[in-house]
Amino acid sequence: MQFEFEIEEIQHKIDELTRFSEEKEIDLSDEINKLKDKRDIALKVLYDDLSDWQRVAVSRHPARPYTLDYIEMITEDFVELHGDRLFKDDPAIVGGLCKIDGKKFMVIGHQKGRTMKEKVFRNFGMANPEGYRKALRLFEIAERFKIPVLTFIDTPGAYPGLEAEKHGQGEAIARNLMEMSGLRTPIISVVIGEGGSGGALGLGVADKVFMLENSTYSVISPEGCAA
Repeated sequence: MQFEFEIEEIQHKIDELTRFSEEKEIDLSDEINKLKDKRDIALKVLYDDLSDWQRVAVSRHPARPYTLDYIEMITEDFVELHGDRLFKDDPAIVGGLCKIDGKKFMVIGHQKGRTMKEKVFRNFGMANPEGYRKALRLFEIAERFKIPVLTFIDTPGAYPGLEAEKHGQGEAIARNLMEMSGLRTPIISVVIGEGGSGGALGLGVADKVFMLENSTYSVISPEGCAA
């Protein structure tokens, strides 16, 4: 982040000293530890007093874990399920069956990409109607087999493209809101990055909604509101 420039400079010095210490076989651990302490203090001071816009930037930080990262870290035996059984699969929303602490879960979430190729493939985490219909299919499977649902929200909003509107973007999200509100299985939603507009709500009608620190949840993206 642009406002993290001071921390980046300190980290750069730490990396340089570490490399120099290893190459020359010189013990510089005291100097390195002092720089690490300075970095940690600067980070705490900075993040204790972020502006609203800086928090938005942190919610979009490219190093934040995405849905598949959380799935890899906290679940076991994950089996991804594809397709809405109507038109196609939408890579911007991923979901499937898994176990967490030995208990069965249906996990569903928005998925962004890191490289440019991945970002395009995942459509920057902005789902088409097919993604929300896929999510609805997985909600219904979870209800049928009495499996609790865990959703991860991380999207600037639903995809606003012409094709998405032609395929019923508004109806797909509205149906999810209606069906999730009456689902007979527990739902937990976690905002892991940015929760934007109806695109977030399409996975966010839950019994419990949590937000990670420096995540955002809003009726529209700041840029969309400004426009």
